Amino acid sequence: MPVLMAILAWFLMALLVTAVLRSRLQSASIFSIARTLLAEGWRRGVLPVGGAILFVGLALLPLLVEDASEASARLQIVLDYGQLWIATVVILLTSLMACGSLCDEIVTGRMRFLVVQPGSRWSVLPGKWLGLLAASFTLLFPATLMLVLISGQVSSSNTVLMESPAVSLVPPEQLQVTPEEIEQYLAFQKLEDPAGWGRLDHEEALRIAYSRLDRLSRSVMRGGRSDYRFSYSTGLSKGTELAFRPSMGRAHRSQRARMRVHMGASSLEILIRNGLRFRVPLPEALEGEREIVIGIEFLGAVDEDVRIPSVNWSGTDAIQLRVPEGSHLSTLIRSQLLLWIRCAFIAALGLTVSTFLGLPVATLFVFCFLIAAAGGGFSGAFEESNDAAHHDHGQDAPSRIVLDALAEGGDWIFSQLATWNQHVTGDRVAAGEVVTNSEVLSGLARIGLLWAGVTMLTGLWISSRKEHGLGADR
Repeated sequence: MPVLMAILAWFLMALLVTAVLRSRLQSASIFSIARTLLAEGWRRGVLPVGGAILFVGLALLPLLVEDASEASARLQIVLDYGQLWIATVVILLTSLMACGSLCDEIVTGRMRFLVVQPGSRWSVLPGKWLGLLAASFTLLFPATLMLVLISGQVSSSNTVLMESPAVSLVPPEQLQVTPEEIEQYLAFQKLEDPAGWGRLDHEEALRIAYSRLDRLSRSVMRGGRSDYRFSYSTGLSKGTELAFRPSMGRAHRSQRARMRVHMGASSLEILIRNGLRFRVPLPEALEGEREIVIGIEFLGAVDEDVRIPSVNWSGTDAIQLRVPEGSHLSTLIRSQLLLWIRCAFIAALGLTVSTFLGLPVATLFVFCFLIAAAGGGFSGAFEESNDAAHHDHGQDAPSRIVLDALAEGGDWIFSQLATWNQHVTGDRVAAGEVVTNSEVLSGLARIGLLWAGVTMLTGLWISSRKEHGLGADR
């Protein structure tokens, strides 16, 4: 069955390519260039061979879940690895076509015949960019459809993605530790232990005080109760759950404890274990509420001889609401739209660097960007200045000032690469989390319009400054 899906997906890709090539937008040169790039990618074997590799890899996904017994686990594995495989292949093929097409025309001299046509000088790069968007779509659409069918096959339900809801994770509104509270806590500790706190410098003492106060705000003492406020603008839907993962410390990792959860007018007492995640369904009376307060009371260990002083919430996902919102299929579609937007920027980047670099170097440049973006930028790549360090008079030299300015600029550029990772949502879709429309619009605005737009304008400016076919600047 997966082999038949791969064959049908390949023919669907070929049908989409044929439909684009036979489109009737003949008058505009930009669309003619786009169709030419698509036909070139098919003639050179990038699309047919790359598509075959893409669909064969998806057909092998059921082999990864043979040992998984639960349907939910099989579905999560297929969605996780499937989206990762689709993103890897489509982005790599897009970068190869972007760098290869323009570099070949510049090297062979065909570019000078394109730019002398009326209006064609400013249509070459946008036309090729549209052609790359069409090529990535002809790969992405059949691959996504095939992934949906394989997901239904491994979960024994063809409509599993439409029936299973995606969930929106709602964290509580935690009380923030204010600077005044930190100063008061620090002054009190210095009165109690002047020898211990007096030997610390002020910055380190503030850091320790903040850490302790933040830990206290994220814990429930034995016999005490903490209230957590949750806000959800559209109102809680049916099936909303409270998910939490308590932490009782290493010394009590094997102990059981009791906890009472207060939800509106009802309460529920449950047994908890250290580090295990628990889910408590909310009562129907809270459906439709936009703001709720949930109280958690820690009753101590089950064994009376064991004393557990508190239960802590470690991590950002230690306590949260799971609100059903939309279907799994709609979330998958939004995630693939974000992938297509990232492909649009990769296409613009590949075309721009190809205007002044050869094919191997341009391709290597794009790959380096992908590696840097996958890591969220090079954290700590540029050394930060330390005010407490000994002042070096060489730092005041003009050359050192210029280097420091360049380092700060490079650090800012690499810090912006975190935006790329924020819009990589494959693992969230596999875990059942929702991808909202606002995230798609944010990716379209920042990556699809801002990043790709600035990159394309840069490529157009560089291309206009070159005398194509002669290899000399104007």
